[in-house]
Order: sequence, then structure tokens, then C-alpha cells
Amino acid sequence: MYINRKQFRTVLAIELVLVSFIMILSWSFWGSLCQEGWNNCVKLDDEYRHLKFILICIIRPFFFSPIMVTAFIGGHSFGSIEGAILTSLGAAISGIIIYLPAKYLGRWGVRPFISANLPATWQLLKTQDYKIIFITRWIPFFPFDLMSFIFGLGNFNLKRVFIFTFLGALPESFIFASLSSAPDSQLISEIVLNLVIFGILSSLPLLIFEFIFRKQGSSLWSQIKRMYYEILFEVQSKNEIVKKRTYDNKSTPVILLQGFFSSRRTLVILEKILTHKGYQVMSFNLGGSMGIFFTKGIRETAMFIDQKIRRQIDRHKFDKVHLVAHSKGGLVALYLILKFGGSEYVDKVVTLGTPFRGSKLTYWGLMTPLGFLWRDLWQMRPKSRLIKEIENGEPANVSIFCCYSDNDAVAKGSDGLLTFSNPNFRAIGVPMNHVHHFEFLYRRDVIANIAKLLSMNATEQPDIINLTDLNHPRLRASRRSRT
Repeated sequence: MYINRKQFRTVLAIELVLVSFIMILSWSFWGSLCQEGWNNCVKLDDEYRHLKFILICIIRPFFFSPIMVTAFIGGHSFGSIEGAILTSLGAAISGIIIYLPAKYLGRWGVRPFISANLPATWQLLKTQDYKIIFITRWIPFFPFDLMSFIFGLGNFNLKRVFIFTFLGALPESFIFASLSSAPDSQLISEIVLNLVIFGILSSLPLLIFEFIFRKQGSSLWSQIKRMYYEILFEVQSKNEIVKKRTYDNKSTPVILLQGFFSSRRTLVILEKILTHKGYQVMSFNLGGSMGIFFTKGIRETAMFIDQKIRRQIDRHKFDKVHLVAHSKGGLVALYLILKFGGSEYVDKVVTLGTPFRGSKLTYWGLMTPLGFLWRDLWQMRPKSRLIKEIENGEPANVSIFCCYSDNDAVAKGSDGLLTFSNPNFRAIGVPMNHVHHFEFLYRRDVIANIAKLLSMNATEQPDIINLTDLNHPRLRASRRSRT
């Protein structure tokens, strides 16, 4: 995979700055709180030391500190067993504090996306959520606080998150609490002993599962591979769309393009309703992660779509095609028209929540290792080179309708409107302020308005149309022309 050098250097610099900032913040916090050392944060003669220690455990995640820090403090102040229990209890409470806002955030983006792309897989994982929680807490290689956030986004059961976080964090808490409480003369022997105990305790669940599966005639490794292939099969099969075998070349087909990290499955409702209204609908697998989720670069995807559409035109003898594109798919559609000669065969383009001015959310992705892998995050950032190329383009005789919403968190308000540098070219803005980003794909009133846009007269002068007004003169004229 080719990665833009400037993107790589920028993401690397961001990662280094973030890591440095986290280390400085954590060091400064514990240095100011525990002036005599981590082990002396809670005084042995303080009658409120239990409450103070729990409070330290609660605020720990907000200063980017690992659990072992509080385990050291707990072991020194309360002993290995009591310290481990209090540390695990504090970890469970802090996990819930991170879980709750993530649960609220997940309802706007993550869960609608997952329900559209992976409903069966997600349902399977949710029924087994207690296993996921326990294993990720038991094995310290999983980032503790990040997993709490993920559990919230996925709407895992609150009680299970608390209970199995407490149980799963006990081994790690006990190891570091016992190290802190050990006398200096026994420190090396305690380290070796605790590492052995920790290794045995961490391996015990795997040994139990292996014994059970061996009794059933298989092994744990074969079960893991089977689960992986089942999930992969479910992902791929559930995202297949049945292709129509025959097309009428007298009717202009509608080609659907999905958005960032989405699959063809997100287009099912849109396809069914448009088909019911008499349109011929096509969609393509745009590739990306797992061969399904659309994460490829915008330029290479536009080239791929151009080849696909020209092949369909040659095969079925179409004169023109319409494009209906959600989110990132709208940038692909415009780049296709402006840079790959798509204006030769595209009649209308309807974009749904497309970030034509870029999306600030891409910066969050660029601050993670995903920024090294996905070029489209770089391309969709505000004022990127690709965004400027689209603004400076000339779409010729293509009619462009931009559906946007003030409630769209990805392309909020005017960010979903396309404006060209050349005043001779304009796109028609279509306000749909009652919908969120993913609702463009499945709300029946939105899809009904998309159908109206596709049937409008292309020679009409562009202006902003409020499609919630069903008595708009353009819509009346459009209805008369169809009848």
C-alpha cells in the first residue's frame, strides 16, 4: 500500500507529540500529588485513606496512567490482598466513568454503522460480551481505558462491564500490589514468584478452554480459526447485494456509492426503495479493509468506478447514469466527473452528507496509527489538496444536488455544500436539517426526496430547495412532467 510521505511524516510527528505530552502530564500529576513517591500518596494514619485511594483510582485514567501505579500505591498502603481488591474496585469504577459518555457517543455513529454493516456479527459479540470484557481485562496487553471506551461505544451491558472488569483486573492488581508491599530484601524473589503466579493465572483460562475443546475432539487454536472464518464469512456474505440480471437501456440507471468505512450493506434500504419507485439501481464493492469496508483512496476509487461504469455502459448500452453518493462517496463522484471524464456519461449527482469542505473528524483518525494506513483520512481533512482540486473543477453539464443537514456530525451544515471557484458552475443545496449522517441512507422521507431530485428537469436554474415543502413550484412542475 502506497502511503503519502507527507502524511506519514505528519502522523509520525503527531504521534510523538502526543506520547511526549502524555508522559509529561502523567509525570507532573503524580509528582505533584505524591511528593514523597508513588507509594506514599495515601498516608497510613489517615482515617479516610480508603476513600482517598478510590478517588485516586477514579482520576487515574484522566492523567494517562496505567493501573500498576495505583496498584503500587494500594499495595504499600493496604497490603497485597486488600490493595489488589481496592485497586480492582477503583479500576471498575473508573471504567464505568469512561464507559458512560462513550455509550452516549456511540448512539450517534458507531451503533448505526454496525447495525447497518455487521448486524449478525455484532449480535453474536454482544451475547458473549462478558467473555470479551474478562479476557481483555485479564490480559494486560489490551489498553485498559481504551477498552472501557470501546465497551461504551458498543453498548455492552453496564453490570457486566463493572463485574468482569473487577474480576479481570484482580491478577494484575495483585502482582503489582504485592511487589510494592514486599520488603526490599525480598524484592527480587517476590518479583520472580509473582511473575510465575501471574503467568500461571493468565494461562489458566486458556488451559481450561483447551481441555474442554480437546474433549470435544478439537483444539483451542482450531476453534479460534473457525470463529475467525465464520466472522469473515458473515461479514462478506451479509454485505452482498443481489445483482439484477437484465437492464432496460431506455431507463437511466442509478449507481450508489457508500461512504468511508462502510460496505454495500448500508445501501440496501436505499436500493430497495428506489427500485420500488421504478429506478434501475447498481452498486459496486469498492474494496478496502477486509475487502469490504471502503477505506481506499479517493483518486484510485474514482478511477476504479470510471472503469466499472464504462464497462456497464458498453454492456447494456446506457446513454447516461445517475450517481447517488453518501459521505466520502460524494467526493469520489465529484472527482470522477472532474478528473476522469465522468461528465461524458453522468447526468445527475446527488450527494448525501458529503464533507466538501473536509471533516474535522479526520484529525482524530490522523492522531492514531490508522493515519499511517488510510490515505483517505488525509484526503478528507479540511483544505486538503484533493478538496481544493474539487473546488477548482468545472463539472460541465452535470446537475449536482447536495443534501446536507445541520445535525450531521461529519459534514455539518454548509460543510456539506459544494461551492466551485468558477461562479459559472453551481450545485443545488438541499437542506434536510432533521436527519443525522447515517439517516440519509434509510429514512423513507429522505429517499423519497432523492427520487424527486433524480426526476427533476436538468435545465432548471439552480437554487436552494427545501424539500420539506411539498408545494414548492419546482416539485409541482416535476410531478406534472412525470405524469
